[in-house]
Amino acid sequence: MIKSVSMSASLLSASALALALAACTVGPDYQAPAPETRAGWQGKQQAADFAQIQQWWASFHDAELDSLVSRAVAGNLDVKMAEQRIIEARAQKDVAESGYYPSISGSGQATRAHIPTSLGHLPGGNTVDFLDAGASMSWEIDLFGKTRRTVEAADAQVGASIEDRRGALVTLLGELGNDYATLRAAQLRLDIAKRNIVAEGELVDLTRAKQNNGLGSELDVAQAESQLATLRAVVPQLETIVAQQGNAIAVLLGQEPGALTAELSQPGALPPAPPTLPAALPSDVVRNRPDIRSAERQLAAANAQIGVAEANRYPSLTLNPQAALAGGTLHQMFTGASLLWVASASVKAPIYEGGKLDANVRSAEASAEEARLNYKKTVLTAFREIEDALVAYDAEQRRYKDLVAAREASRRALERATSLYRAGLGDFLNVLDGERNLYAAEDAVAQSEQTLTQQTVSLYKALGAGWQAGEQPAAG
Repeated sequence: MIKSVSMSASLLSASALALALAACTVGPDYQAPAPETRAGWQGKQQAADFAQIQQWWASFHDAELDSLVSRAVAGNLDVKMAEQRIIEARAQKDVAESGYYPSISGSGQATRAHIPTSLGHLPGGNTVDFLDAGASMSWEIDLFGKTRRTVEAADAQVGASIEDRRGALVTLLGELGNDYATLRAAQLRLDIAKRNIVAEGELVDLTRAKQNNGLGSELDVAQAESQLATLRAVVPQLETIVAQQGNAIAVLLGQEPGALTAELSQPGALPPAPPTLPAALPSDVVRNRPDIRSAERQLAAANAQIGVAEANRYPSLTLNPQAALAGGTLHQMFTGASLLWVASASVKAPIYEGGKLDANVRSAEASAEEARLNYKKTVLTAFREIEDALVAYDAEQRRYKDLVAAREASRRALERATSLYRAGLGDFLNVLDGERNLYAAEDAVAQSEQTLTQQTVSLYKALGAGWQAGEQPAAG
């Protein structure tokens, strides 16, 4: 009994000393990067509350797009893989936190031995039974914060994986918006082409009628037929774009290519771009853009790894108490005389490892500096993407206005040339040029509308908007 009390007192004293020493944590404490500031953005934009643009697709007032976004958030495979990486990171954090606790294992053994009679006779016979069961514990005390820094790094990696999932959502919705705009623009261009094919067919009929009446020439008919065939050749190209974009959208939703063909084959309006783009403050971008937040968490993890490498240069203390019960029968095992215990502690200190420990510290410091530079680069890239979207949108808006003016002028020119030709007062070549110019102008306006919509989506993506839509089913 006295020995048991002595063992307990020794363990308590060692534990108290270990806990006192465990207050020391080596390595630099993490300091978050200073907020990036700037005066504002180039290009024309209107001030906007970041909360107003988190669900940017709703501003297009397109029910089909709203539905596609909801299904993409729920079914996209890249997002689902990102969710699994969150689970993996959280499991790794649990592994790191297990270092705070002792490792306890148990063992048991039953032995029966026969003693030859030539060696003598034993009381109760020459068959001997022996039973033993024991438990051992190994507990490395976190003297210099190695475990704490490891948990700190793992916790930062969990945060980074959460932000990576949010980044996957931003990328997903940006791709979906661009694909949807391309699909609707292709349908619009297909409608323009078909309308011009009808008009060109009427012109072919007109030239043939004039030739039959001796007022036209075979050359006029051939030229009209050539232009009609050229227009018809555009249709398969646009139909291909429609089909391919439908397939791309289906895959974004986690479905098979072609699954949305019937749904998306019905032409819909191209989502209109706003007259002025909304833009959040630079500070909002830094706070809300997932890739910036992920880079900051990666920096925190790299900083913690310096502490892990530093701690490896210091001694480690491990407690190793063991206890066992032994006897010839189960009844004997549970008597005081069968108890065996050992209390031990070991200290291990590195003396010489060929410079490996110092090299590990330098490596961790270099990784942290790389993470810091990556964070700064990520912020600068975000600012550049926003600037590019704003400037490009402003330039495309001015181009769009000119294209609309050119389209209206081409329409007036064609109407005038056609009237003169019908009256026998104008050259047929003017009619052909008018048809060609009007189609090109209408197609250019449609493509410019597509560009404006896609640049709007690009701005929302650059602002880091959209991931909030996927927070409700976030992985846990």
